[in-house]
Amino acid sequence: MSTGFGERLRAARIMAGLSMDALVAKLKKSLSKAAISKYEQGKMMPSSDHLVALADALGVSVDYFFTSRRITIQELNFRKNQSLKGRILESVKWKIQDSLERYLQLEELLGLSPSFETPLYDFLVKNADDIEQAAAMVRSAWGIGSEAPVPFLLTVFEQEGILVVELEMDSELKFDGASGFVNQRPFIVLDKHKPADRKRLSALHELAHLSLRFSENLTEKETEQLCHTFGSAFLLPAQALRKELGQKRRDIALQELAILKQRYGISMQAIMYRSKALGIISDSAYLSFCRNISSMGWRKHEPVNYPLPEEANRFNMLLYRALEENAITIAKAAYLSGKSIQDLEMELNLHHADIAP
Repeated sequence: MSTGFGERLRAARIMAGLSMDALVAKLKKSLSKAAISKYEQGKMMPSSDHLVALADALGVSVDYFFTSRRITIQELNFRKNQSLKGRILESVKWKIQDSLERYLQLEELLGLSPSFETPLYDFLVKNADDIEQAAAMVRSAWGIGSEAPVPFLLTVFEQEGILVVELEMDSELKFDGASGFVNQRPFIVLDKHKPADRKRLSALHELAHLSLRFSENLTEKETEQLCHTFGSAFLLPAQALRKELGQKRRDIALQELAILKQRYGISMQAIMYRSKALGIISDSAYLSFCRNISSMGWRKHEPVNYPLPEEANRFNMLLYRALEENAITIAKAAYLSGKSIQDLEMELNLHHADIAP
């Protein structure tokens, strides 16, 4: 893959979701489509004024166009049921590439080279019992314990060497997650604005795809369901759920589900599905619950939220560390974070004269 200005310009345009014609319109025709095409093909370079105009129109810094690519994405997988096609899919792919590029560049500037070791190496999943065992193995390897709730799951992922990227996704897109490997490191991509319980389950679903081998006898649909079960089993182990609800129940009150959601960070719907799968409630009780929440409009927005923030914070921690240690300038920090220098200075309180020493 070329690392020249032309490719960077094309990538920025695709990330912005713009055709050449749309970019010309956004530039108020100060540049022609023919000129932009020549820039992208590397046949000529824009003037400094046009370079600034392109950066402003595409929402990137001028530095972006002249930064060499340093990463190789070995694998990038999207959920099959997501509404990402054509130009939208290409835009998301380039956003992932750009985010990982800046993340790994920041690590390199700080002399960091974290590694990830999966506790599930070569573990073959054939059925639901195997997936329950896999979830228990990861909990044990990560020192979480067999039944305890797991607050701040994304922080745990980052501490274990997984790169977590959160993107600003269009609310109309059906995007839950993506995952893959970059420079031999696993990464997971999430929608920044999804509810915390959705992000937690999506992250674990992607971890299952990254870490497990599935029997060839399983269908694609069965594999996806097992990845979902892995997330539920990790967040709310069978033994913990049975202690909370009992071995057998005729029904479960919505208030109980709300309490469990706020305690374990897993949706009310996932708790009920898991209760059915473990034989705590009957199929008919589960179907009755599904009908009830549909009638109340709770399928997409449940009546209670997980109270803890679920955010990937490691990148920002490294950015502030790099600034504190003078490993990067404020301009470099702005480029890496995708923020303006002014916004970053305000964030760091550099303009407040009354800051205590």
